[in-house]
Formats: sequence, structure tokens, C-alpha cells
Amino acid sequence: MDIVVGLIWIAVVYGVLFFFDTFFKSCAHYPYVKFLHETGFKIKFFHLQWNTTSLNRIFVRWGSSNIRFFNIWFSLGLYATLILLPTSICLILYAIFQLLTTKSYEDQNIIVEPIIPGVNLPISELGYYSITLVFCSIVHEVGHALAAVKEDVHLVNVGITVLFVIPVAYVNINLEKLSSLNPWKTLRIMCAGVWHNLVLSFVGLLLYFIMWSMFTTMFYVDNGIYITDVNPNSPLAGIRGLQMGDIVTNINDCVVRDEVTWNDCLLNAWYNKPGFCITTDLVHSVDESIPIVELPNGAYDCCGPTKPDWLCFEYGDNNDGILELPPHMCLPARKVVETCTSFCDLSTQICPTNYHCIYPLLPNATTLLKIKLIQKPDVIYIGHPLDVLHAAQISSYIPRYFFKTPMLPDMVMKLLRYLISFSLGLALVNVIPCVYMDGHHIINLLAQITLKEKVRSRNTIALISIIISLIGTALLIFLCIYSIWTRLLK
Repeated sequence: MDIVVGLIWIAVVYGVLFFFDTFFKSCAHYPYVKFLHETGFKIKFFHLQWNTTSLNRIFVRWGSSNIRFFNIWFSLGLYATLILLPTSICLILYAIFQLLTTKSYEDQNIIVEPIIPGVNLPISELGYYSITLVFCSIVHEVGHALAAVKEDVHLVNVGITVLFVIPVAYVNINLEKLSSLNPWKTLRIMCAGVWHNLVLSFVGLLLYFIMWSMFTTMFYVDNGIYITDVNPNSPLAGIRGLQMGDIVTNINDCVVRDEVTWNDCLLNAWYNKPGFCITTDLVHSVDESIPIVELPNGAYDCCGPTKPDWLCFEYGDNNDGILELPPHMCLPARKVVETCTSFCDLSTQICPTNYHCIYPLLPNATTLLKIKLIQKPDVIYIGHPLDVLHAAQISSYIPRYFFKTPMLPDMVMKLLRYLISFSLGLALVNVIPCVYMDGHHIINLLAQITLKEKVRSRNTIALISIIISLIGTALLIFLCIYSIWTRLLK
């Protein structure tokens, strides 16, 4: 809710800025117009833009020094980008193939997928999204700027555009000088941004492993997950539920070591409802069942309305011999879970000797979970496993020494993960032959280089490159729209 309120306030600020910008311009207010001209600011509807020429001299100084290094550097970038070009096309085609041939969204595991805040990216992580996106785009544009200066192409200006909350850097270079260059030199300039993003993702990966190794000496890892927050409106919250600072080690008989195993255990509990191994003595001592009835929600009840904390269990023994327990029994859920030391799979129903497999009769999406904590009583939860996934904020880092919370490693590692994926994603998307992307210009230059001896007409070469770019654009748009559509309908 806080992030939604923040976005509303941002929209209000945009509205106020746009109103006064329109008002002052319509009145030809000279001080305001002069201010915009001198600072390079432009205000549009949910759109801010800033550009400057003050950084041009810095780029000229950097690009003019170490000429030999930059020759090698951008030549490597050219070769790396030319290798990535067919690779990116194959990845896009494979991702589309996955979307079209896999029926269930959960089974798709798409290799390339657009990231949309609020759809497949938590809206609470919008800050990480914006920071990494602007940093990756700055590194991308620095590559173009340095390569242009190295080839003696004049920089017009550099700037940043903010589309609501999404920032993107850009650089404008002299197109007349650029078009007069040798195609190979122009190709180096066009490939420089993709090359810088590839290098940035590699550096981010190295930093990720270095920081992970460092944090493992300051925090406990692979020993469970740390609860950092619980939604106060969730049934999981409360004195007998999960609380901030709890350390979870098991969900039923599934061992929880980190965030990945936490997700896997909850998904496993969703797909495979667990059974509980109990003794006949427990059933005979506490069973208070009544004739079973079917409820409107699809569940079955053999306890009656006077026992809200009791559940109706079904005997799952698949032996053909004499039943040692009644087919249905009304038992206290907490007592069953707390006394249960082993669990059974409903398909095999295997329990230790003198134990029998029972499972709760609950609606299809509901499961009985035993969440084991360190130095605290187990949490008993009846509900959808994915509700636990959404209600609890967790960390794989358990504080030790003087650290009170895992905020530091969580922020650093999450930022690095976004940096790696965004930088690699920008490199992949930019190299695809697509309108308004670097790949469009790269394909055009490659067509000029490879077809100039076979095709005399420059218009024909341009037409071929445009057709390729339109095909790439169509594939990319189809992937984005279809993947978002399937996610919204899942």
C-alpha cells in the first residue's frame, strides 16, 4: 500500500509540473523559458527529460587518451556483439516456442521474458528496478559516447529521460559525421553499448560471488530462512503465527535452507498434499467424530460446528485387511501436527511400523502445514501454501555477531541480481534487429558490408535490412505481449 501511495503522489507531482509548465509557456514567461533552455529540462505529460553538453569535454578527454587500448577494447566489443546477434535471435525464437508449446504457465520456465513492474516484478522492488535500469543505460550510452569520440565523431549532448518512474540515459551524436565513416568504424560505435552491458553483467556476476563469500562469514547461510516481515492482515500473523525474527527450518518434512528451498517446499505442499503418520492410541483417545457431511465449499466435516480448531481426517491406509482406524475421524489439528514425527505421501501412504497415514479433508487449494521454527513452538497453518509465500518476507541470511537484521546482504545481493539480469537483458534486446534498437543499425551496417559487392543498389540493401528489422520487431513484440498475456491469465 505504501508503494501505491507513493506512485499516486508521483502522479500528482507530474500533474502539477505539467500544469505550470503549460501555463508559463502559454504566457511566454521569459525567466521560465530561459531557465529551461539553460538547464536542458523538458517537461511533458508523465515525462521528464534533461540533457547537457557539460559532459562532452569529459568524454572527449577519456576517448582521446589510451587510443591503443580503446582500439582493442571496441574491437573486442564488435566481435562479442556479432556473436551475440544470432544467439539473441535463437533465444527469442526458443522463448516463443516455449510459450506456444507449453500448456501450463508454471511449466513454461521461459528463458527470455519481459519484466513489467506489478505483473512479474513486485511493485515493492520498483526502486531496485529504477536504479539498476538507469545505471545499466548510463553504462550503455557511455560505450557509444567513448566509441564515437575515439572515431572523431562529435557529441551533441547527453541526457536522461524519465518515463513516469522509469529512467533511461541517452547520448546524441553527429549523424552527418557518423554516416560518412567507414562501415566498420560505425559498426564499432553501434556495438559499443551492447559490449559495455555484457562487461557490466560479467563484473556484476564477479561482485555477486565475492559479496556472497563475504556475507557468509558475517551471517548464517544454508541453515534456514529468516522472517523479515509478515503481512499483519494475514492469518499467518499473530502470537501463534510467524513473527519478524523467526527462523524457519522445515515445512512439514521438507527441509528449508534458503529462499529457493522455501519456495520449493511451499510449492511441493501445494502440488502434493501431505499426510500425517499417527498411532492408533492417539485416535482412540481424542477422536470425537460424527457422521460425515459435505460442506458447500467442497470440504467434508465430521466434527460439527462446536469444534472450530478440530479437523476431519481420512484414514489413508491402502491395505485390504482389517481397518485399524475408522475411515473418518475428528481430531484436534494442533495435537495431530505436534505429535506427528513423520509424514506420508498420499500416493504410497508409507509410515513407520505401528503408525498409520491420515490426511485432512480440506478444500482443493487448502493444505495443513507444520512450519518448524528454531527455539519456538511450531506454527500450524491451514490455508493455501501460496498465501504463506505472499504473506511472509524472508531472507536467506540469518544475523550473527552484531548484526540485528539481514537488510545489508539482502539489499546488496538483490541489487546485484537486478544489475546482472538487467544489463544482460539490455544487451540481448538491443542487439536484436528491431526498430529503434542498436540491432537495427547493426543489421543495416552488416548488410552494407556483406552485400555491397553483390547488390549495387543502396536502396535494395536498405530494404533488406528494414525487412529483417521488421521481422525482429514483430517477434519481440509478439514475445512481450503473449508472455504478459499468459502471465495475467495464469
